[in-house]
Amino acid sequence: MANVVILGAGLTGLSAAYHFEQAGFTDFEIFEMNEEAGGLLRSFMIDGFTFDYTGHLLHINDEYFASFINTITSLDAFIKVTRNTAIYSHDRFTDYPFQMNLFGLPYDVIYECIEGYVNRRAGLRTPKNFYEWVLKYFGAGMGKHFFFPYNSKILAYDMRKVLPSWTGRFVPKTNLEAVLKGAFEQKDTSNIGYNSQFFYPKTGGIQHLIKSLERATKAKPRLHHKVVEIDVKSKTITFANGATTRYESIISTLPLNELLTMVKGSSHRSYGAAAEKLLCNSVVNFNLGFNRPKLTDRHWTYYPEKQYPFYRMGFWHNINPTSVKPGHTAIYGELSYLGKNTSKAARTTLVESAVAKALTVLGISEQEVVVRKDLHLTYAYVIYDAWREKHLENLLKNLAHDGILSTGRYGGWKYSSMQEAVIDGKIASENLLPKFFGAQTIKQQTPPTTAKQINAL
Repeated sequence: MANVVILGAGLTGLSAAYHFEQAGFTDFEIFEMNEEAGGLLRSFMIDGFTFDYTGHLLHINDEYFASFINTITSLDAFIKVTRNTAIYSHDRFTDYPFQMNLFGLPYDVIYECIEGYVNRRAGLRTPKNFYEWVLKYFGAGMGKHFFFPYNSKILAYDMRKVLPSWTGRFVPKTNLEAVLKGAFEQKDTSNIGYNSQFFYPKTGGIQHLIKSLERATKAKPRLHHKVVEIDVKSKTITFANGATTRYESIISTLPLNELLTMVKGSSHRSYGAAAEKLLCNSVVNFNLGFNRPKLTDRHWTYYPEKQYPFYRMGFWHNINPTSVKPGHTAIYGELSYLGKNTSKAARTTLVESAVAKALTVLGISEQEVVVRKDLHLTYAYVIYDAWREKHLENLLKNLAHDGILSTGRYGGWKYSSMQEAVIDGKIASENLLPKFFGAQTIKQQTPPTTAKQINAL
């Protein structure tokens, strides 16, 4: 029996283990249902190509996180890239973000967007949903030509049922001067937005981050251990392979809806019903390698219009040239669906349609495709609906009362980055340390990297 059991050896779970060890606490075990650690931070090497579960790009704006990366590996092991992206609509490419880059669109579309922005519902105090939020901050024209169709595709959900609490740093605001300047001339907006710059491993794909964290952590996950039941009365976890373990506290990074169905013996009897209310879409990430030396110099392109089944297409050879064979190129495409509403046959049809459309858009024949790898993300984007907004906090509090700290992107049922996943694991370990280890704090191995140092990389 370990005092603490960590469920899930993705980035958050391994971060919790790492930070426990940094504090000198070792009375814990990690359990992972898959054959290897990493969760969605895994890379696949196929015939000279490296594919990830979509474009997992590292964004660093936290000093501790930068020092963490430098400790478990080195920032020198990453390339730093300034974003080069575009939006494809109305049969032309325009720069991202849309709200500051109307230049190049048809004149009637530009007029509609500017008129909508000037007459936007700025006086609306509290938007009830994402649809109203867009009308308040960007206007009907920008909503019509980008925000509504694009976000409907990426979330596979009704924008009038999605709340805007997820937007935060992910959707840059604008002003009339920026709108007008971006409408009449092409401006450099590559420094706008949380993803204006990113880091990516020089070798090994994004799994380099997981492998580095595994090497920096002495405790190794017990693989092939899928949780089927957590009895909070007897404090016993049962796994699908028949194994059981006792615990005092749990850090769970499992998808929250699945976790709720596993908990038995709790006085909070609404867990099962709550699991049905938590919504999350799924994504199919199709990866294609081509026997062609040049496609584009962009890192990715957004596709808001309905005739394109995918909402985004990225280019591996530009993210990192070592991701492809010499003289070749590769893409990833992303399309989303709601798992409960999409049959396997319908999903297959959707994916094949998306691949065919991608080849047409790129002007590539099937004979030039040398490799293909489809990756399925059962859990992709959490739906920020009214039920989540009202009940999530209490759900997490009730689980904590039952001795389960549910955290991470899907454990906390939120939209977050790799940086936040690491920090979530750190916070989870710090929350439990006083219970088992007194008030000792985590030892700082290296001085924190400053923002100035991050920008200089």
